[in-house]
Amino acid sequence: MEDSIVRKEMMRLWKENFHDSDEYINLVFDAYFLPDMVEYEERDGKIVSALLAVPYSFGNARQSIRGLYLCGLSTDLDYRRRGIMGDVLERFINRIDRSRYAFTFLIPADGSLQKYYHDRGFVNAFYRMPMHYVSSHDFRREFFNTINNDTDELISLKKHYWESLKLHRITGESESYLLNKICIFIKSQEGKKIDMQLMHSSLDILTGIDECVISGGEIYALENGKSDITAVGFFYINNEDKTLSIYYSVQGDPESGCRLLDEIKNSYPDYSMTIWRYPVKSELGGLWQPFYAASLPEAPLAGAVGESLKDYHPVGHSEVYGMTRILNLHEILKFQGEERRDLKYSILVKEGKNPRFVKYEAKNGEVIATDVTTTLSEDEKRRVLMTEEDVAEILFRRPDTDPIVEDVMELPPLGGAISMMLD
Repeated sequence: MEDSIVRKEMMRLWKENFHDSDEYINLVFDAYFLPDMVEYEERDGKIVSALLAVPYSFGNARQSIRGLYLCGLSTDLDYRRRGIMGDVLERFINRIDRSRYAFTFLIPADGSLQKYYHDRGFVNAFYRMPMHYVSSHDFRREFFNTINNDTDELISLKKHYWESLKLHRITGESESYLLNKICIFIKSQEGKKIDMQLMHSSLDILTGIDECVISGGEIYALENGKSDITAVGFFYINNEDKTLSIYYSVQGDPESGCRLLDEIKNSYPDYSMTIWRYPVKSELGGLWQPFYAASLPEAPLAGAVGESLKDYHPVGHSEVYGMTRILNLHEILKFQGEERRDLKYSILVKEGKNPRFVKYEAKNGEVIATDVTTTLSEDEKRRVLMTEEDVAEILFRRPDTDPIVEDVMELPPLGGAISMMLD
């Protein structure tokens, strides 16, 4: 099929399966449709099954690797349960350039789809935690309570800073200079993280802004006296349940983060709020307790701050958000080795359906891969139990999991986060 026909057919299939608006579908395909980033099955003169891949960078300010977000995976109702999507998925993964992309990832809509993708080599990889706030929670009071122990001078400075922040409500018609500043701010904040996380490009951010507006969401941004953006939040409103869902937020400082929540809450005073946060290992040191206090039944309805008697910990509160399938294990291990130069290990991995056997050795920040397929005996090959999928489960495990894996194999979790704007 010609590219224009493929695009039209895929958009039709997307519409029939997901029932999104034409405006939303056009936005996605205008931003991300590339002929080499799609895979499809043609039957009876039409596309009956297809997927769209979106390239993303992961990493931090020092280094990055590339991942592919698979979306729009769907099959025509009359052609389901024939294994067509499984074949489409395998064809795409087999032809993709593994020197450019380290892994694919996707966001299953429910548990049955999690199982479907797990059966096709994907593992649970990315997690998120819901922070719940009751409708009467007062973020302004929370802020002032938290600074009570500071010196009078510092309290005065923080209060002045809080009051000086200017709110912008972002729409698709916001001025380009403001949108550009938001792009710069988000990219700079994402680049400061030390864990492997999705790093949005300007195209991703601008597309995410348009997507939020098209889908009925809102975007708030704060600006300080120097005209710098200090916080941004993307959120959806459920008027039927009177709930707010902040699905993506970035803050440059705690004061701006709390003020942003206060502005959102003041716009919807009778609504409860859920903030989705992403549990990476560098943030596990008690961060969750102040947020959890606000939603405990025994906590005050307003101004609930400080530590609670219960821990808000990833073990009990994080949930699977995304899944991944490794394309280039060496690239992922090299990324981890550069971040953790203290790692020392030697592992033997069976890769592919016509397996090759690769030994990975980490030392002094370097990870060296050696193909040992021709040097192993058949008996030695049979004893190699670790596959790429096994390594993926170890690397992409939840950040708080039992440290025995790290103690024995010296493979810490990557702590990856996919704080997606386009979901």
